[in-house]
Amino acid sequence: MRKEHPRPIFYRKDWLNLNGRWSCEFSKDIKGFSKTKLNKKQFSKKINVPFCPESKLSGIGHTDFIQEMYYQKSFDIPNSWKNKKILLHFGGVDYETSVYVNKKKVGSNTGGSTPFSFDITNAILENKTNDLKLHVIDKRCQGSIGPTPWYFGDGTFDNEKLIKKWVLNKKRIQPRGKQSPHQHSWGCFYTRTTGIWQTVWLEAVNKDNIKNITIQPNVKSSSFIFIPEYSRNLSCNLKIDVTFNNKKIISKIQPTSSKKFSIKISKPKLWSIGKPNLYNFTFTLLNKDNKTLDVVKSYGGMRSIEIKRNKIYLNGKPLYQRLVLDQGFYPKGIWTAPSDKDLKNDILLSMKAGFNGARLHEKVFEDRFHYWADKLGYLTWAEFPNWGLNENAKGSEISFMKEWPRIVNYLKNHPSIITWTPFNETNTLECNSQHKNLMRKAYNVTKKIDPTRPVNETSGYQHQKTDIWTVHHYEPIPEMLNKALNPKKGVYRNFPHFETSYKNEPYIIDEYGGVWWLPIKLRKKIKSWGHGDKVRPKTIKEVYERMEKLTEVVLKTKHIQGFCYTQLTDVEQETNGVYLYDRTNKFNVKKLSKIFKDKSLKLKKGYLQ
Repeated sequence: MRKEHPRPIFYRKDWLNLNGRWSCEFSKDIKGFSKTKLNKKQFSKKINVPFCPESKLSGIGHTDFIQEMYYQKSFDIPNSWKNKKILLHFGGVDYETSVYVNKKKVGSNTGGSTPFSFDITNAILENKTNDLKLHVIDKRCQGSIGPTPWYFGDGTFDNEKLIKKWVLNKKRIQPRGKQSPHQHSWGCFYTRTTGIWQTVWLEAVNKDNIKNITIQPNVKSSSFIFIPEYSRNLSCNLKIDVTFNNKKIISKIQPTSSKKFSIKISKPKLWSIGKPNLYNFTFTLLNKDNKTLDVVKSYGGMRSIEIKRNKIYLNGKPLYQRLVLDQGFYPKGIWTAPSDKDLKNDILLSMKAGFNGARLHEKVFEDRFHYWADKLGYLTWAEFPNWGLNENAKGSEISFMKEWPRIVNYLKNHPSIITWTPFNETNTLECNSQHKNLMRKAYNVTKKIDPTRPVNETSGYQHQKTDIWTVHHYEPIPEMLNKALNPKKGVYRNFPHFETSYKNEPYIIDEYGGVWWLPIKLRKKIKSWGHGDKVRPKTIKEVYERMEKLTEVVLKTKHIQGFCYTQLTDVEQETNGVYLYDRTNKFNVKKLSKIFKDKSLKLKKGYLQ
């Protein structure tokens, strides 16, 4: 069971974890949430929340399609919460969710990646055990691409036939990320996630409370800017206590009428790569009689991220990013990390292999991951699981806009996030006006919510409006990659006939490498693939050589300002990770660090790394 507080960047002491044993039922067909289901005391199966029913850790491990889920949980309200407002929080439920407390519907949500909350105060029974039920619909199997993939004899297979059929499907308006639309995993699509996959918890607050606080560091003025939101218009005070290394730095009282204010920090310690200096904040809402109404604890990092000409600067120094593609899948938990320790460990493994950050790929990572990135000084690009959407199809914009703005709002206080990436590898077969307008809208909406960070509106292709120019290239032969990345005129672009023109934006190859390798003892168990399958390395020595030479090409290409190697771990049948799927070593970690870190430090002197 995941017992830790799910959101340490916005913490209240009065909270109750609802993870653990729930009852459930599920169906391949959608039948609806009848009164019979609502009146049931418990459902027929048991499930360990927050793990999805497809996972081993759920206690179920059902991997066939599930279109409908029913959940039930009994809970008691602590006596100390009497006369308080009760909030019910969900970290993530995939996909369409209706919530009932004591047979009363308290709200609904559409979206598989967005945290959401409901005020359930009026549905609570005092001094009695309460009943919580969920009805979840997941239609992702609609528009499935059909039968068995086309495998080759060596264990590889041709994605192209499948991809073309899938990409052009106009019914695709539900984002699924890398969750397989087929019954089984194939290519770069993996086991699905249905229903609850993140922590469920209760929180007690007063009627008058702090709804949200935006925290923006300003290195130039050595200050933090705060933009508070309250449960309603209040006429009282907000006290802010700032500490650093458990020492009180400053306190300030601000009237709640102030929509925006700042606190100057004397000789601030900057948050940077491997130097995670964090300031802790305690926000106390006080009424006119100086009585405490609400207390929220948070933190922030003093750092700047900006673009000058064709470079990205962190704290005023040019930054070279050594990122790794992290897909956030786990053998036993699928989309959910088995423990908080596993989230931290993924970052430590990445850093040991020589990377200073990660592109969080086709998934909205939970708040706890970003917490550890903040604590360890680890850079991240936050992404949305847009695969599943046909950007040219009607309804795709609605699906996207239901989630992405809320995700940016939810995560924007984390200093470790330095780039927003709402899309990845958008439609390669057609690019109509809706597609182009959606890319521009994604950029504009993101920038409006958070003007402090660069926006890479789509990783790889096709760019319409962006702060960073990103490309993907999986050429396995170093000489050919060098030729591709250094054309006689201009720069390499994935789809120039669809894209806007390159305007000297910082240029990053945010997918490359992906060199296939699987230990001989595992090859009979796993029918695997990796990029560059047609020229697979025959020995582990060849793997090191290819990784090194491909990375050297990238480092020596002058206009490239950073890279993202594919990928951190193997994921099911995709075996191009620098670690095995279970996070054990596949390679000599010191050799990896020499390839991805030491060589970069040597060739990119003058850059912050």
